[in-house]
Amino acid sequence: MIPFLWLVFPLQTGEPLAILALTDAPLGAGLPPGWMVRAVRGQVAPETEIRNDGDGPVIRISGAERAAWFFREFASPIAETPGRVRWSWRVLEAPDGADLREQGADDSPVRVYVVFGKPGRIFGGSGRIIFYTYGNGEPSGYARASYQSGKLYVMRVDGATEEGRWHDHGADPFADYRRIWRRDPPAITAIGVMQDTDQTGAKAVAELRRLEWVTP
Repeated sequence: MIPFLWLVFPLQTGEPLAILALTDAPLGAGLPPGWMVRAVRGQVAPETEIRNDGDGPVIRISGAERAAWFFREFASPIAETPGRVRWSWRVLEAPDGADLREQGADDSPVRVYVVFGKPGRIFGGSGRIIFYTYGNGEPSGYARASYQSGKLYVMRVDGATEEGRWHDHGADPFADYRRIWRRDPPAITAIGVMQDTDQTGAKAVAELRRLEWVTP
């Protein structure tokens, strides 16, 4: 089991918390400082590269027949408070045949996910996870519980018609948690990014420029 890296982030009202922190990362293969990777069981992790696209640093995630969790875990979890997770992504290549509605094809070139619950038990433990997911041709707003577990929930954010363009998004994970599971949300213990092409085996390439937590 990969050990978790504990990170302390001072939260100040109105000041975004830069989770991805690409400005502190050297260009080249690898992850930003403080980020961890854990391959999905039986899979190889997609490749990651920090590069400059002319407008600043981005992280590119690419792979075929691969799947992994990339994440930062918080030493001081984010308790329920007004706030939003905000990100900017684009998909350069989506896996052919992917469909979030099909159990054997629910791959995604990129997902931003938020973990609620006990630290150290993120993957398959007591925590619950919301995936804000790039899909394919599913209806806008498509959402469902994961085929893997009722503790995981998938929400489609973008899809095939948005491929190749940068898109900015924001979500209120605490409000989504209450709506999905109809209970008080525990603290957020980690925020991460995922790519999975293990179902279709097709290639995916996606980039992120920003991932942050914003308070009023």
